[in-house]
Amino acid sequence: MRSRSMAILCVLSSTIVLSGCEINNAHQRAVSSPAAVNDTTKNKSTLPSPKVRPKSDPIYPPTEQVIAWHANQCGGFKVIPVKQTYLGETELKHFFKYMCLNVNTNPNAVMSKLLKLDLAYFWPDDIKQYLWLQKQQVTMQINAKKEQQALNDKMQETLSSLATIEQQLLLREDTKEQ
Repeated sequence: MRSRSMAILCVLSSTIVLSGCEINNAHQRAVSSPAAVNDTTKNKSTLPSPKVRPKSDPIYPPTEQVIAWHANQCGGFKVIPVKQTYLGETELKHFFKYMCLNVNTNPNAVMSKLLKLDLAYFWPDDIKQYLWLQKQQVTMQINAKKEQQALNDKMQETLSSLATIEQQLLLREDTKEQ
């Protein structure tokens, strides 16, 4: 009985070893066949390269160019054409044009557009500082408009009280005459 179980064990182990060899040989034959080589070459050409390309930094305009665009949009300054396009160039130009036309009439809308523009890109520090200065200017414009409105309201109140006083004086004169 013992020899019989040993024989069965040997047959099973040899079957397992032989089947493993057949699987490995089939895999090696599939890899070495020319059709398999062409398939792997095709896959390599269609798949992206695993090599990492160096990222190029975005090209932001120099501060002088930003200031020139601002001056150009508000009038009175000619900009020398530049062949290079910068990141955020069109947005800056559109904003400066809008700002020049609307800062006196609607400074709150200008401020909201300025805040959106400031958050739209990772501006370099010098452009960030320029935009901060523009925020300060627009904030001063908003405050001046509020003060002007308060003065207008106070003036209307004073004029209204003067008109009331004038009417009372006219009524007194009329009553004295009668």
